[in-house]
Amino acid sequence: MSARIIVPLEDSWLFQADHRNEGLSLKWYEQGLSSGESVNIPHTWNVHEGLEEFRGTGWYSYDLFVPTDWEGKLLRLQFDAVYRDAVVWVNGKRAGEHTHSGYTSFIVDISDYIHCNADNRIVVSVNNENSQTALPLGNSFDWADDGGIIRGVSLIVSGHVAIDYSKLQAVPFFEDDLPGKTATYGLLSGAIRLWELSSEADIKSLQLKVTLSNEEGLVNSQKWEIAETNGFLHFSDFKVDHLKLWHFDHPHLYSVHLAIYADGVLTDEISTAVGFREIRSDGSTLLLNREPVRLFGVEWMPGSNPEHGIAETAEQLAEMLHHIKHANCVITRFHWQQDSKLLDWCDRHGLLVQEEIPHWQTPSEPGDEWLNISMQHAEEMIHRHYNHPCIYAWGLGNELNGQSEMTNLYFDKLKSQVEQLDDTRFINYVSNTVHDNPAQDTTGAGDLIMWNDYIGTWHGELDRPEVIRSITKGIPHKPVVVAEYGLCEPAFEGGDERRAQILLENTREYRKHSEIAALIYFSLNDYRTQMGEEGEGRLRQRVHGSMSLNGMPKPSYEVLRQLASPITVSVSSELDNIVVSVEVRNDIPCHRVSGYTLEWNDPQDERIVNVIPELAPGQKHAFYFTGIVRERWNEIGLEIIRPTGFSVISGSLNDLNNNFIG
Repeated sequence: MSARIIVPLEDSWLFQADHRNEGLSLKWYEQGLSSGESVNIPHTWNVHEGLEEFRGTGWYSYDLFVPTDWEGKLLRLQFDAVYRDAVVWVNGKRAGEHTHSGYTSFIVDISDYIHCNADNRIVVSVNNENSQTALPLGNSFDWADDGGIIRGVSLIVSGHVAIDYSKLQAVPFFEDDLPGKTATYGLLSGAIRLWELSSEADIKSLQLKVTLSNEEGLVNSQKWEIAETNGFLHFSDFKVDHLKLWHFDHPHLYSVHLAIYADGVLTDEISTAVGFREIRSDGSTLLLNREPVRLFGVEWMPGSNPEHGIAETAEQLAEMLHHIKHANCVITRFHWQQDSKLLDWCDRHGLLVQEEIPHWQTPSEPGDEWLNISMQHAEEMIHRHYNHPCIYAWGLGNELNGQSEMTNLYFDKLKSQVEQLDDTRFINYVSNTVHDNPAQDTTGAGDLIMWNDYIGTWHGELDRPEVIRSITKGIPHKPVVVAEYGLCEPAFEGGDERRAQILLENTREYRKHSEIAALIYFSLNDYRTQMGEEGEGRLRQRVHGSMSLNGMPKPSYEVLRQLASPITVSVSSELDNIVVSVEVRNDIPCHRVSGYTLEWNDPQDERIVNVIPELAPGQKHAFYFTGIVRERWNEIGLEIIRPTGFSVISGSLNDLNNNFIG
C-alpha cells in the first residue's frame, strides 16, 4: 500500500455568492451552505449569469468522509490556486488561510479538525475584491480577476514524517565546450523539505530512497541514512549514465521517486519529473545544451474561455498549448503563476516558459514595503515549480517605471533574494521603457534584456533599428528578448491585416540584429480582461490576438506559423523530378534540426515518410520525387513534422511553392 494517498476533491461542492457580505453573521463557516448551486472544481463565479461583475465573497462547502484507517495520519488539503483571499474551516474550526496571492498553491493541515468514520464539513470563503496589499495590485492589471477555487483541490494522506516539496537539480556534464556535443552523463542532487514535525515526534533515524527511471525503465536507485538539517533532507551525486537531454524538440524526462523512512517505516513518497538540460548565456548569445539558439515564441493569456474563465479545464489548457506548438513557437511567458498541470504539459511537449510574479504596472515605483509580498509570491512559485525543466526563467515584474532609481534599487534587492531560492535559472524584469534610456533601465539588472516593443502604437513613431542599436549598446553583453510586440485593438486601428503586417515587418527587422536571442509575439489570443475595451461581462476583452476569444484562428495566425518555422521549403521541377528543398533558417528561429520527417501524401499512391538528416542552421537537403506532372501539384500534400509530433509546415505542392512567407 502506498505511503501517500491523494484524493481529488473536485465534484459536488456547493457554492453561493455572498452579495451582502453576511457570511460570518450567518455562521456559514460552521454550518456549511444550507442551499446553493452544485459546482465542480475548478470553478469561478464570474462566468455565471448575473455574477459576471461580482467582486466580493463567495462560499464553498464540501462534505468529506474520512475512514477509520486514516486515524493518526497526517491529512493535508492542497489548493492549487484560489483567487484570491481564502479562509478554510473544517467542522466549524478555522484551519488556515491564504492571502495576497491568487495564483499560487497552498496547503492546509487539517489533521486536528477531522473526525474519523464520519462526514466532515469543509467550508472555504473566497474574496476577489480589489486589494492594495496583494499582487496584482488594485485593478490595474490586464487580465481576468475571476473569483473562486480556480484550480484543483486534493486531500493528501500520509505519515507524519512527510514531504512538503522537493527542489531537484538535474545537471548534464559535457565532454568539452564545443557546441552541439552530447552530455555523457548527468548528476542529480536535491533538497527535500519536510512538513513541520510535531515537537512530540521522537524520530531516531531517517532514510531517503531515490529511484530514477525513464521511458525505458529503471535507471538507478539508492538509499541513504540521512540527517535532517533545518527541515531539509539533502542528497547529491546521483549519477545518470547514457544521458538523454531535455530540449524543446526532444523533451526527454526522467521520473524521480522519493521515499521517506522514519525508523525503518515508509511514511511518505512522491514522484516528480525532471529534465537534464543546460540553458545559459555567453555575452549576447543564448545557449541551450551548449548550442547557440535564437528562438521564436508567442504569449498566451489563459482564462479566456468564456464558458470557464480562469477556471479552464486541463483539456482546455492543453488545447491552447497545442495551438502554440502548432504555430512553431517554442518559448513563452506568463504574466502570472500557472497551474502545475499546465507546466507538466510544457515539460512533456517541449515549451520553454518564463513564469512571473504578477507585478504589473503598479506600484510604478515599488519600495521596500513590497518586498515581503513579492517574496511570498516568489517562494510559493519557485518551491512548487522548481523541478519543471520547461521553466528557464523567473520574471519579477512587468512594465513598472523602469527608468526610476527607486525601481532599480527595489529589483536589485528582490533579485538578490530570489537568487537565494534558485540560482540555476535566469531572473528577469520585463520593461516597456528600456528604449528611453537603456543604460539606466531596470531590465539591465536582469540576466536577459526583456523589451516590450510597441513602437508605432503605444510608444509612438521611433526609429526601431536605431532603438535596437541603442539598447544593445546601453546594456551590452546580454541577450535581448523581445518579450511583446503586436497590435491591440480597439485602442489602435487596422484590424488583423495590420496585426499581420506588424508581425511580419517587426520580425524581419529583429532578425537583422544578432543580439536578439528570442521573440515572443503578443498575443496568441484575444483575451478576457477586467480592463478590456470591447465586450461586457464575461466577454469583456482585448482584441490583441491571432485567435479569437472562441479559439478560431485569424489570418495572422498562419503568418505567425510560417515566420516561426525553423525550416523553409521550396518546390521546383527538374526534368521528370519534383525537387523539394528543405533549408534550416539561420536568423530567427535558429537552431539545429534533428529527428524531423517529411511526409509526401499522394492520394493516388501510398504515403511516403522521409527522414530529414540532422541539419545545422543554414544547411539544406533536397528530396527527389519522380513521375508527377505539374497539373497534379494541387493534389499532392507535403508535411514536415517535429520529433514531438507537431506539424511544422503543411500544404499542397502549389501552396508551398507560391504562398510560403517565412
